[in-house]
Amino acid sequence: MAMNNLYRNLTIAACSVVSAVLGTIHAFSVFIPQWEGLPGADRAGVSLIYSVALVSLTVAVLFGYRLYERFSPFAIFSIAGVMATVGLLLSASASSLVLLYITYGLIFGGANGLGYGYALQLSGQAAPKDRGLAMGLVTAFYAVGATAAPLLFSFLIDRDGNALALQVMSAIVLVVSLSAAFLLRWTQARYQSEPLTASRSLLPSLKRVRLLMWLGYGGAVTAGLMIIGHAYGVATWKGLDARAATWATTVVVFGNMLGGFSAGCFADRLSSRSLLCWLPLFTSLGLGFLLLPLQQINLIVVIGLGLVGYCYGALIAVYPVAVADVFGTTVAPRIYGQIFTAWGLAGLLGPWLSGWLFDRSGSYSLALVLAMLLSFVSIMAIRSCSSASFNDAVG
Repeated sequence: MAMNNLYRNLTIAACSVVSAVLGTIHAFSVFIPQWEGLPGADRAGVSLIYSVALVSLTVAVLFGYRLYERFSPFAIFSIAGVMATVGLLLSASASSLVLLYITYGLIFGGANGLGYGYALQLSGQAAPKDRGLAMGLVTAFYAVGATAAPLLFSFLIDRDGNALALQVMSAIVLVVSLSAAFLLRWTQARYQSEPLTASRSLLPSLKRVRLLMWLGYGGAVTAGLMIIGHAYGVATWKGLDARAATWATTVVVFGNMLGGFSAGCFADRLSSRSLLCWLPLFTSLGLGFLLLPLQQINLIVVIGLGLVGYCYGALIAVYPVAVADVFGTTVAPRIYGQIFTAWGLAGLLGPWLSGWLFDRSGSYSLALVLAMLLSFVSIMAIRSCSSASFNDAVG
């Protein structure tokens, strides 16, 4: 039993470290200044690289289960690692935006979704009794990678530009992913596929649950990303100076990571449906703090932003657990991929919408109000899934 526990823990560790190196995709903004110097490039064109990567990531999570069923954990992590490495290396030498759309956007973005989606599902299957903790760790380490990478990248870019940062990151991704792949071969980790004989059509009642969970996820993460993507701007709008605004933005990032780490524990002990209702409610509370007509009260702003960041990190960790609770572990990868498309849409629209509203009003008030409304949409969608529906889905 002890050895089984060791193998389980090593499997979760392998999934977590792969998630961390793939999370560096969200440090994209540090590459923007130099890439704006490419022929015909502007801020919108360079930003589209990241948008293409997010779409590729989402598509890979959506259809990834087809590969999960056909290849071993060793093969999946090897494929994702080599793809990501190739994408980063080619990006280092890319001389045009079109090439970057292909190398960073399609190749690195697609590899990212394949590796992250698989790590999430494999960790949950490795620890069925502690599924929330296992999947929460993978999600939290994804955020750790996104947080730590800008420090490393900025250091390398100052010395020899984007190319050096991308080359070093490609080496790190290759070493980590292949090491994790060999570790999984040693632990003999196995992915439980959806039976080929099983019908892949859901009953009408379960289709309704899936749709409501898609709406709930979409509303919740859009609300979070509308503010997280503009955390620094919101802080300065509330009257904080540059130093305080930077600190407040850091609190958002750490709140995001803390949410992922802690939500997994909560998901193993509390009803996932309850968490999916309470977390958007606390998001609304954080948004409410930011709407208070108080200027230059740093603590209020920090609490508001930190609460939004924490709830976002917790929500993206709890939703895959809830999908597995509702639909079962073998069907969960397929259903979660479908629900995850809401995150892809939120990532494209949420930050842009906040910026658009700010450009036209000179204020983040409308964005905060809309984010609050989306949080309540999320709550109502999940509440519309009765407890009986959640229980019946598992059966």
